[in-house]
Amino acid sequence: MNPNVIIDFEDDHLLVAWKPHGVLTSGNSRKTFRAMVRKSTGLQQIEPCHRLDFATSGWMIFGKNKRAIRAVNEAFEMGEIKKKYWALCHGHMPQKLIIKLPLDGKPSGSIVEVQSSGTLAQSAPLSAAVVETLSGRTHQIRRHLEAAGHGVVGDDKFPSPGGVYKGRGLFLCAHQLVFTHPITGATLEIKSLPSKKFTSIPWVHKVLNKQALPLSSSL
Repeated sequence: MNPNVIIDFEDDHLLVAWKPHGVLTSGNSRKTFRAMVRKSTGLQQIEPCHRLDFATSGWMIFGKNKRAIRAVNEAFEMGEIKKKYWALCHGHMPQKLIIKLPLDGKPSGSIVEVQSSGTLAQSAPLSAAVVETLSGRTHQIRRHLEAAGHGVVGDDKFPSPGGVYKGRGLFLCAHQLVFTHPITGATLEIKSLPSKKFTSIPWVHKVLNKQALPLSSSL
């Protein structure tokens, strides 16, 4: 088994694994997360049922057969899979922000709840938030937060106007998935602390320290 692949759930149909920052979900390269999971499990037909951006870390669902892949894809299309992300955003934000902004000609919604605020070295004020996606459009969180004037820290593709941050890397992490197993009917909740780049920020760590979740030092 590849020690770099962290698996939270696995059965005969599905596997849920943690994708690190800086890895493509899939493609022709041998360095994609799909290739890593295939090497780790020895399952050459396993496929990701959705995607995370190259710079985003977090939990991903893989299907082991066509039936499972198709069922998970349908659940995503029906909005039956609940996804939450940690995001570090530019500026002071309201405690709760509901963003309803169509993307790619389709309805799209995100719920943003601020958890803490502070600064990083050479940065303007920042807010750490948990974001729940109500749809699954491409770059949805990044586009919604940029449109709201609170772009994700480290986002070069959708930069926040006036946002100041001298570091590198996108601060976005898919830390929670909740869904009904499409084959067995079991309710699955996959949840952890966000990646180390979040937990290493003192004013974020202070909030996370109150949550009884698996440690993320290895994620």
